[in-house]
Order: sequence, then C-alpha cells, then structure tokens
Amino acid sequence: MASIFVQDAYRLQLKLFLYEVKQQQLLSGVRTFLKVYSTISLGKLANYMEVDEPTLRTILMTYKHKTHAVDSDGKIISNADVDFYIDDDMVHVVESKPVKRYGDYFLRQIVKLEGVINDMDWVKLD
Repeated sequence: MASIFVQDAYRLQLKLFLYEVKQQQLLSGVRTFLKVYSTISLGKLANYMEVDEPTLRTILMTYKHKTHAVDSDGKIISNADVDFYIDDDMVHVVESKPVKRYGDYFLRQIVKLEGVINDMDWVKLD
C-alpha cells in the first residue's frame, strides 16, 4: 500500500517538474523577443511564438509572476533584466536596469588597498 503512495508522489513530482520545464522554455522564448523589440503588437508576438493571443497573454502573465517577488517591506520588485507592460494590444518593453557588478568593484578596491599596503611597507623599510 505504501508503495502506491510513493509511486503517486513520484508521478506528481515528475508531472510538476515537466510542467515547469515547459514553462521555462516558453518564458525563455518570450524573453528573447522582448530583448529585441521596444514595442511589439500582441498579434505579431503571438505569431512569432506560434501561439494564439490568449495563450500569449497567459505566457506574459506567467513571465511577470516568475520574475517578480515581494520584498520584506511588502513591495513588489522585479528580478528580470527585461520588463514590459501591455497597453491596448501593444507590448511596451521597459528599459532594463544595468546589472550592478559589486564583485568587480570590490576586487578593484582590494587591488588598490594592496597597493597602499605595499607602499606603506616600502616606507617602513626606508
């Protein structure tokens, strides 16, 4: 009896996983088109993605859902490098925020600090 529950749980997890993989493929496709266009009609985008408009609207809302989160203050924030909004039947792509490169900044600061320390060591030796 327990074996049946394990198999059912396995099948459910597999089904959910495959559904998520399919969603991610669609989202990757819509993201690719959004990066190319600043505005595009829903009909044209649906044609490019080979889906009907209601399906495209579902894909776009799924994209919004998957790329937004709620922060600790309760504000909705975007994790996406490409964002958009729909006005009538036009999709308007919003400028994406440049990715902040904190790692590069800190590495440059470390190199500068090492230079200052080396200069100080030379001063002590004199």
